[in-house]
Amino acid sequence: MPVDFKPWKGIWDACPWATPFASPLWHAVTEEIEPEDASFEWKGIITPLRKIKLAKGLLSGYESSVPGVPAGPIALKVPDAATIEAYWQELLRRTGGKFLIHLPPNSPFINAVFRKTEIYTHILNISEKDRKMSKHHRDRMKKAQKAGVYVTPGLRDEDFEAYMDMYNASLQRWKTKPARIYPQDFFQRVREILVPADSAGFFIAWKDIKPQAGSLVLYGHKRAVSWHTVRADDSVRGANQLLNWTIMEQAAKRGITEFDFGPSPRMEGVAKFKERFGAELESQITIVGPARLFSSYFLRRVRQ
Repeated sequence: MPVDFKPWKGIWDACPWATPFASPLWHAVTEEIEPEDASFEWKGIITPLRKIKLAKGLLSGYESSVPGVPAGPIALKVPDAATIEAYWQELLRRTGGKFLIHLPPNSPFINAVFRKTEIYTHILNISEKDRKMSKHHRDRMKKAQKAGVYVTPGLRDEDFEAYMDMYNASLQRWKTKPARIYPQDFFQRVREILVPADSAGFFIAWKDIKPQAGSLVLYGHKRAVSWHTVRADDSVRGANQLLNWTIMEQAAKRGITEFDFGPSPRMEGVAKFKERFGAELESQITIVGPARLFSSYFLRRVRQ
């Protein structure tokens, strides 16, 4: 039976390893992608879960969030080892072993006995951004500022339209497609659900009245996560550097201490961009349920 919002929100607020993607608000957003809710509470542990289909609908299973974002079980405090072991057996019973649970590296549930895959993101301590930023990035950012580039929160309808135009342009430009391509309705739900709750924000870099780059940022307890940074095809050099630097400045004012640039598998140029800010790799784990056909298909797909 789906979990009520209020107890879920209370546990998420108190859970030290909870990410923005384990919140009930984010779970409400993902209804646009996978409408069948399978979330459950067991012994004070809440698991965000949705029913999914793989292999063009031939296989079904369960996933804790959309690909590439850590969610997974949350609780008020770290459960003991026996409870964690029993939890995995409960999940096995509920799902028939057909599950994908995406976990942050500090989750106490990470040492499950099942198969695991890794995806890497880039993390930066915001207090170190000015010291760690490369000369290349610093010079480009200064040139963008001199050229008149500035960054604003994307609160207006025209800001959202500019972001979506750049998102679609970026999809055409990226040689490696992301794990999932999201429709405009999905981003609209972010705008309607997360932004008013101050759990997310759109940011746009402008020159005059022309958008140069944009980003959707989600806010956790102490970490801000950049999710789908995009740019115009003819953007001014340095606009993306100024955009990310400004987002980190704004996040620090909220008490956020870490900035997560987000995963970029097999996109070497994007990874280099993040590393020039001084960001370092962090591993995020997916626990893969033991159901044979389901797990074999998923593991084969992630190796491609």
